[in-house]
Amino acid sequence: MRRLEKVVFSHTVEGLVVVLEGHLDGALRARLKRVGLDLDQKLAPAYPREQWHQMLLLAAEALFPHRPPAQAHWFLGERFVSAYFATHMGRALQSVLRFLGPARTLERTTRNMASGNNYLQVDVQRLAATDYRLTVTDGGVHPEFIGALCHFGTLTTGVKGLSTEVETHAPPAATYRIRW
Repeated sequence: MRRLEKVVFSHTVEGLVVVLEGHLDGALRARLKRVGLDLDQKLAPAYPREQWHQMLLLAAEALFPHRPPAQAHWFLGERFVSAYFATHMGRALQSVLRFLGPARTLERTTRNMASGNNYLQVDVQRLAATDYRLTVTDGGVHPEFIGALCHFGTLTTGVKGLSTEVETHAPPAATYRIRW
């Protein structure tokens, strides 16, 4: 039996390209092409997980060259969420998230992450009414990107006082604590 290749879907990669608009000069464009993202071609339906992680590394370095990697990936995640919520699909999801509120939004994290790739698994633990622990498999070397996706996605619900921290990180898995 052949194992399913772990991939990120093209609309997720397209979101990263939107975040990089204005920065896709020759140098970054060439570096992205070397890791498998040829912006002179139509996007592929999916990209291998390893290529996606390389794209994220290049994007974080290009957008935030003077920041430590953890901080650069957090800021990249924030921009990624903002760019996604600016799309038609993102605006529709944002309305749903506002309706659901922070707790139900976090409890749906597995479903939300599954729309972008075929490999991330999220274990959501409710520790108290406003205290959650999320364990994410295969998130990559820099867990701050996924942490930022969870944080800024949850912020769109209108929750106040949200905090998100990386509790543990054993690449490629990470555990996050989200409270408000």
